[in-house]
Amino acid sequence: MSDKNFFKVSGSFSRPANTTAYASGDLVADTVTAGSVEALVLTAEASERPLPNKVGAVRRVMLKKSATSTTNADFRIHLFTEPPTTFSNGDNGALACDGMAGYLGFVDVTVGSTFLTDGSAGYAGPTANSFFSGAKLYAVIEARAAYTPASEETFTVEVEGAA
Repeated sequence: MSDKNFFKVSGSFSRPANTTAYASGDLVADTVTAGSVEALVLTAEASERPLPNKVGAVRRVMLKKSATSTTNADFRIHLFTEPPTTFSNGDNGALACDGMAGYLGFVDVTVGSTFLTDGSAGYAGPTANSFFSGAKLYAVIEARAAYTPASEETFTVEVEGAA
């Protein structure tokens, strides 16, 4: 996009090597070890405009996953301007962490578009205030249905917006 105020940031991780179904409210993360969970850092690729170090607004959040299954693929993407800390559970445990000071809000995304062999995706816009100030965004994924993942499935969160 040619608009100089547009930005796009993203981050990815591969979840653990199991196919244990999530329950609504479970954390989707790269490790089952509570003390090792970190929020996904969203950064700009070299070809994309970086996040502005000033006031910005989230316009769209996309969730991509490497598996093609879309059954119960409902997720909540929590966004933060400071990384949340102290996750009391790992992947597939109830989402619980500290981080209220940097909490921006959430976007519910249903992954409903599937492709033949290379994954699936969904996107949504924020339903509430999406303005933030700062140079970094972080994301945490929460399952919102009984989703059965693929082993070592890769999740990618992309955030687009404007300054």
